[in-house]
Amino acid sequence: MISRRRLMLRTTIFRSEVTLVMLLVSAAGAVPAAVAQAAAKPTTYTIKAGDTLWSISANLLGDPFLWPQIYRLNTDVVEDPHWIYPGEVLNLVATPDTKAVPAQETPAPNMEPAPASKPKPDRPAVVPQVTMPDEGPQGPPTDSLFMRRRGMDARSALRTYRDQVYRPLRRGEFYSAGFLTENEPLSRGKVLGATTPLDIKATTEGPSIFLFSSIAIRPPEGAQYQANDTLLLFQEFDGPRDHGARLFPTGLARVTGQSGAETIATVIAVYSAIRGGQFVLPAEKFVQGGTTRAQPIASGVSGTVIGEQSVRELKQIQNFLFIDVGRKDGVAPGDIFEIRRRPGIRSEGASTIDELMGTLQVIRVRDHSATVKVLNLVSPDVPTGALVRQVAKLPS
Repeated sequence: MISRRRLMLRTTIFRSEVTLVMLLVSAAGAVPAAVAQAAAKPTTYTIKAGDTLWSISANLLGDPFLWPQIYRLNTDVVEDPHWIYPGEVLNLVATPDTKAVPAQETPAPNMEPAPASKPKPDRPAVVPQVTMPDEGPQGPPTDSLFMRRRGMDARSALRTYRDQVYRPLRRGEFYSAGFLTENEPLSRGKVLGATTPLDIKATTEGPSIFLFSSIAIRPPEGAQYQANDTLLLFQEFDGPRDHGARLFPTGLARVTGQSGAETIATVIAVYSAIRGGQFVLPAEKFVQGGTTRAQPIASGVSGTVIGEQSVRELKQIQNFLFIDVGRKDGVAPGDIFEIRRRPGIRSEGASTIDELMGTLQVIRVRDHSATVKVLNLVSPDVPTGALVRQVAKLPS
């Protein structure tokens, strides 16, 4: 009598053999299918109207970024990947007579559809150019998830900077630069908030108001803003002694209409967080300041640094400072000042000497003060009381 253990062993071996046979049969059937599928892939392709190397690579190779592979296999047909024509036959796999890949770097392909006919473009004398690497077409294939931009000639990329007209003063810097009130009474309006309430209530100091938001403003007593008026939104802080309050701009708004006693405006610029409770003034008119650079002068006015728009221990380029000379001293927007270190004796080290600490440009001017932008810095530890000297003026 066969023991139960030997019977189980035989049964297990028999089942394993059957399973192995079934796997081999399945694999044998799968191999011809895979071979047939590989054989079914075309080895050549005839270009049709509307084709590009990008689209051909996407459709036949499954990846549009493999277009250089097709180009390298067809340098005897495609002289320039920017120009392919209906009727040309492209190899998709290497053949014995495939030419070597050109020595120079592969140029970017043309992403424009192939024309209906095959007009050869006029070929003027070749002018050497530096070209940027291609970043793909303006529109992706239907199966692509990402959009890529067409490559750009380096000269075109730099044209914005090379051909731009020099402007000594900039509108955005003018309106974002704070100023001192010089104790002048100003009729301030008040920002009441956005006209559309937030879905989720703010739990901090109040919700921020974003660009293009519609806001409600309460004009000063007895005053009214008119449609298309531009308003400066700002916060107000204590300023330097004898120079009034320090106004810190947060944005600009343009009046669009009225709602009862409230003025409705649209935020058109944001310089810092805008919130309800901030103040409003009619925006001063910005004067362009010509297109010429400031010219050196021999004996300009001198003054001192009396404060800064945002308190920082170490100053940085583009920071705004306040100086104690202004319109009554002949200072005008665009003027250039130097910051000079004051000579003095120090108990802990060598005495300081008169030396350059940085350069400043005047952005806003009041009667007895001016707002200046830091252009360059040699020493960032510019203290309140540092000397400033006018060294250049814009031609009048």
